Formats: sequence, C-alpha cells, structure tokens
Amino acid sequence: MAADDDSYHQLLAEYRKRDNFESVFRTALDDLAGKVDLSWVRSCVAFGCGSGEHELEFVRRLLPNLSKFIAIDPDHESIEALRSNFESAQLAGVETAFMETSAENWNGADKPVDVALFFNVLYHVEGDARQQLFQKLGTQHLNPDGIIVIIDSESPDTSGIIRLMRSLGYAQNSRYGDIEEEVLACGFCSVDSVRDIVGTRDLSNPTEGILKYLKLHLGNAIGDELIRAAIAEIYADPDPKVKHVVRKMGIFRKSSPK
Repeated sequence: MAADDDSYHQLLAEYRKRDNFESVFRTALDDLAGKVDLSWVRSCVAFGCGSGEHELEFVRRLLPNLSKFIAIDPDHESIEALRSNFESAQLAGVETAFMETSAENWNGADKPVDVALFFNVLYHVEGDARQQLFQKLGTQHLNPDGIIVIIDSESPDTSGIIRLMRSLGYAQNSRYGDIEEEVLACGFCSVDSVRDIVGTRDLSNPTEGILKYLKLHLGNAIGDELIRAAIAEIYADPDPKVKHVVRKMGIFRKSSPK
C-alpha cells in the first residue's frame, strides 16, 4: 500500500471490503421504507458519515422531500469524498453543508433540524460526550418532533471481530444496547421496533491496509505479526458465528408521539 493510501478514509474503505454491510443495509432500508413514513423530513444532520454512501442511500430511499443536509466528520479526506459523492448523486433541491469537526465539538446548525443520523459512529464517542450530545439535540438542535436514527454494533461475544479486539486488549465497552439506554434516559422514546442488520465480515489473510486500520483502534504499539497471528487463530474457527456481524438500527423521537 502506497504512503498516500494511509489516510483514515482509504483504510476504512479497504476494511469495509471485508464485509457485506452494503447489501444487508439496503435490505434493512427496504423493510423500513414500507413501515415508516419520513416524507415530512426537510432537514437532516449526519454525524461521522465519512464518504457518506450509507447516508446517501438513506436519503434516496426514505427522505424524498429533504431540502437541507448537514454532514459532520473530523476527517478532511472523508469530507472531500462526501462532497464529491453528493455532487455525483445530484439530489435535486437538496442544499448541503459540510463541517470538518467531531460530533462532540459540533455547535449546532443555524436552526433546528428534523433528523439526526448516527450510522456506525457512536461507539467512537465517549459515554459522557454522547449523553451531552443527545441532551443538546433534545433541547436545542432538533425540531419539536425531531428524530434520531442510530445504527451501531451489537455483535455477540462469539463474533470474530469482538474476539479479536478483546484478545488484543481493546474492549468495546459501548454497544447498541448501551447507546439506546442513554438515548432513552435523555428523554427520547422509541418510534419503531429495533431492527437487526446481520451481515458477515472475514478478516482472514489481512492486507497491510487492514492491519493499519485495526492499529488505529489498538494503538501502534501492537505489532503486525501479533495481529496477524490473532486473526489467523480466530478466523480458523469453523463456527459460522465467527464471521457474523450484528448491528441494530433504532429510531427515537424527541417527544412522545401525538
């Protein structure tokens, strides 16, 4: 891998090639589109959206009347890729704004929005900062009937990625269930039943890019050979659950449904 491919954006793209989230995400949206009406949504803020493929898919499928989209991400290259993706998507009538900052440091939009999207990002945010963000959304940044849409990991302990990270000293202490409790504690209520998004991920025979991406979470003190050995041992397990990756998607409303 060339030096200019070592950015977070490029490493994440390579890591994502090892799973089938794109496919199972689209299936989840198919199911959601038939059960939840979001045609009233006019404005949306998306946190940690990277290059934004999943957020764009959500907008296309579920937000037909969107007129304002605000993207929040701390990575410069990801923001530039997102800007390009939105230009290519040519979403008629949608005004966009791109802010290169973290979810924790976001100070809000010019006026409240209808929807906040958190797709596979909240486990990166510390618990106290998450709760502060939910409280600000509830009191300042969302319209009266505004909603939050959350997708995050709830993979079981048998999942290879959970086993791998724990074996290397990284414990993902916050999963979807923990995040859901925090949202409810901040005064939101569930709009629709939580959906499982079950896919697969196989990290066998990792590339240099996969190792670099993992080390972003583990810290560079852990050597490549140690990570390779742990991957080889865990993904040699014939149990199909090793390759299972479970995410959950929930929708929460700022105020009780009328």
